[in-house]
Amino acid sequence: MSAFLGPVHFMLYNKIQRQNELLNEIINASEENRWVNGLKDKLKEKCGENETAPLETVIDESAIHNWLNNQVSTAESRMAFALKLILEKDNTLIDKISDIFYSNGASARLDYADIIVAEELFNAINMCLLDGMPCDGGITVESNDGSEIVWSINMQVHTPFYELSGISSEIFLTLRDKWLQGFFAGSFNIDYARLSESTFRIMEV
Repeated sequence: MSAFLGPVHFMLYNKIQRQNELLNEIINASEENRWVNGLKDKLKEKCGENETAPLETVIDESAIHNWLNNQVSTAESRMAFALKLILEKDNTLIDKISDIFYSNGASARLDYADIIVAEELFNAINMCLLDGMPCDGGITVESNDGSEIVWSINMQVHTPFYELSGISSEIFLTLRDKWLQGFFAGSFNIDYARLSESTFRIMEV
């Protein structure tokens, strides 16, 4: 490992990879069901592509923050633009996309199958979900007593990408909710709820 790279850099890069794995599921579904012809190529032309090689082999160590920030922006832009193209073609496909987010969340839960404590599960989802750079303050914990955690999303981290793509950022929040529903569906001792547009809660029961 480079002396310039720390755990936070690898964590962020992993979150970018996870978001693009989710996007690849959407792209594959689009190709299989002919939602949008050539969606993968359209995203590459409009937004570019994220690096997928091991971080230490591709990162610009002279500008680590800027390099990672660009990777975050690319991942966000790709997701927003993909959703715009698909829903522009047929807005009823939101149900199919929601199913993909739900199943991806359920699959991610398997990586943390031995965790049942709310606080640890909250940390787990934040190892999976991309909410900007660590310095962006993408997530605010509103309350945490150990067994119940309420948090909100700073939408300034996400909204600009959806606005540039010409799609409502409410789509992002709806799909985030579906992912979280999937993640917590198999958690027998955790109650998950979306309390408001951008505020969420998990509670041990």
